[in-house]
Amino acid sequence: MKGAIICKPGSEKTAREVLSFLENVGIPADIVENCSECETYDFVVTVGGDGTILRALQQIRRCPPIFGINTGKVGLLTHATPKNFREKLSAALEKMEVEEFMRIECEDLIALNEIALLTAMPARLVEFSIFVDGVEIERLRSDGLLISTPIGSTAYALSTGGPIIDPRIECTLIVPVAPFKLGWKPWVVGKHRKVEVKVISRQCLAIADGHTTLQIEPDTTLLFRKSRFPARFFKMENRVARIVSMLKNM
Repeated sequence: MKGAIICKPGSEKTAREVLSFLENVGIPADIVENCSECETYDFVVTVGGDGTILRALQQIRRCPPIFGINTGKVGLLTHATPKNFREKLSAALEKMEVEEFMRIECEDLIALNEIALLTAMPARLVEFSIFVDGVEIERLRSDGLLISTPIGSTAYALSTGGPIIDPRIECTLIVPVAPFKLGWKPWVVGKHRKVEVKVISRQCLAIADGHTTLQIEPDTTLLFRKSRFPARFFKMENRVARIVSMLKNM
């Protein structure tokens, strides 16, 4: 068994402590800079916040189990802190219990939280038409549109008025960003439903988890689907209760 360690700038000291700890318990590990190399390792330790994990997952398709050490601000996806990671990482490696969370894909993008379609021209609305299994369910003008996973329901989608969804439920959440329409509602559809969005007017940007961006031209129809490559994490006890507790304290 061999581990990869990824760290954000400023967290190198903790990353070296993780490397030393793993080597002391007989587990070889490397601090890696190219996250795509992590696919060849048996597990990954991230040192940073949720952004570090999301950034790494932009480059990782076949995902080894991830253990997150929080040196960032929120840490909803992380398992431990720099003070208690030794105990919790030891227990995780001993049990090797893994949980998977769906990701979504569109074009060349893949996301654990959401793919955001946002106006490329500030203060100018984009018109979208949204289809589920070929049926138009909504047509609106807005600053943007989010296609989110359940675990992403506590991220950008939450701040735009979307519901909180149990992260173990596999479904797709559709939430407009600042819609110019009264009485709009978010949609939650099954994981195997065919979700398409037609960009009717103006250029927009498709952004995966706040990191990878594609430019989308008007009159383009995008297909969103459940990815074949879920994100895999070491199991966290009481994950839902922990998320609720952290959200209450934000």
